[in-house]
Amino acid sequence: MSRPNILIVMADQLAWKALPAYGDSFLATPHIDRIANRGVRFDRCYTSCPLCQPARPSLWTGRFPHETGVLSNGRNFPVEPVSAAIPTLGELFTAAGYRTAHFGKQHDMGGLRGFAHIEPQKEAEVEPEHPAWPVHYDTRRDRYTRLRTVEWLRETPADQPFLLVADLQNPHDICSWIGVNQGEHTDIAPPGGLPPLPANFATGDLAQRPLPVQYICCSHNRMSQAAVWNEENYRHYLAAYYHYCRRLDGEVGHILDALEARADAAGTLVFFLSDHGDNMTSHRLVTKQVSFYEETTRVPFLAAGPGLEPGSRSALVSHLDLLPTLCDLAGIEPPAGLWGQSLRPLLEHGKDESHPYVVSEWHTEWGFTISPGRMVRSERYKYTRYIEDGGEELYDLQADPGETRTLVRDPGHQEILAEHRAILDRHLQETADPFISLTWKADSRWRSHPVGYPNHRGPAAPMVEE
Repeated sequence: MSRPNILIVMADQLAWKALPAYGDSFLATPHIDRIANRGVRFDRCYTSCPLCQPARPSLWTGRFPHETGVLSNGRNFPVEPVSAAIPTLGELFTAAGYRTAHFGKQHDMGGLRGFAHIEPQKEAEVEPEHPAWPVHYDTRRDRYTRLRTVEWLRETPADQPFLLVADLQNPHDICSWIGVNQGEHTDIAPPGGLPPLPANFATGDLAQRPLPVQYICCSHNRMSQAAVWNEENYRHYLAAYYHYCRRLDGEVGHILDALEARADAAGTLVFFLSDHGDNMTSHRLVTKQVSFYEETTRVPFLAAGPGLEPGSRSALVSHLDLLPTLCDLAGIEPPAGLWGQSLRPLLEHGKDESHPYVVSEWHTEWGFTISPGRMVRSERYKYTRYIEDGGEELYDLQADPGETRTLVRDPGHQEILAEHRAILDRHLQETADPFISLTWKADSRWRSHPVGYPNHRGPAAPMVEE
């Protein structure tokens, strides 16, 4: 096969479970389905970090956050740009003769270095569809990104292979929706019915979970704004989240139409994925922060195009596999020392050659509380460990896919727990991860109220400690 064109369509804060391609029955995403229905669907892909700025440089370098040094979103925990010594996707493909362009959300701290064209982020006007779903900057930026991406696809000649990224921000507009609807309030009735709450909306054993998880409402401003919501408020949150997913899908449709109108469309590989997920009211949580639940760490990953064998793949895969996969497909030598692996055998032949485990990391969002944590997702189990008080979780995802009961104290799972502790310890050593030496920070006031998110009152740490 000659060198393929590559189009990457990114979403922000899109949980895998929100998409019909992964079984959701409430939402319709006909354009994302255009990719899924003719391509490969990875059912168990995990982000390197459930937070925007650390996750994105990992995607563009194939390196863990502890390797890139991008551990937060900034503010009270500033980070340096990705070292020039770390090769990036843009550098590799530009050097190999690809025409490279990126439109949309950046938040990359140098991870996009090397793209020949990086469009400045701007906004275009978008009319609200309904008063229940206001339009904020994410939706307006997505409109501008779509317009410029479509223009590039229409005007760029088919005389050179391209790597094009359309980096969309929805359904991230749900964060601004929370700000509009924070605290006790009466929701504006949206058109259509309200989605049901998930089976894992309630968490009966929250007091047995690590302190950073128990007190997300104290470290995350959006969760503090939602802590006192009633169940109907949470259902309105889901309805709004699905709305912003539909907004995303509409922009994806325009981009796919523009691609399919090109003379070289048949030689183009299309990838669709998200930087991280959203809790979608599981465990009574909104958006993402600190925890490693499936809803925030497991992300959609779709691929379609020439030479790929359509169908689902159950292998455990990671964000860190994207860069070596794209290099392999384009005939480019990947950088040495990557933990990720090429998924080309899975894409082309359906071979479920799986990682034995995948890992996700957490450090801090803004630096007002610091809660270093690691997640190991093995074939059946999920194990998490935090530095603060050595907090741990263990879930049997086969028997308990909603992560409703941690097994850390269960006598029948102590051997499994020991095995996963050892897996993490080996991983830390093999990847030179300094996790064990890291320190945590949380003022006592952010660990003071009775356990249970509805018991939170007042602001969270980022609103106070500035």
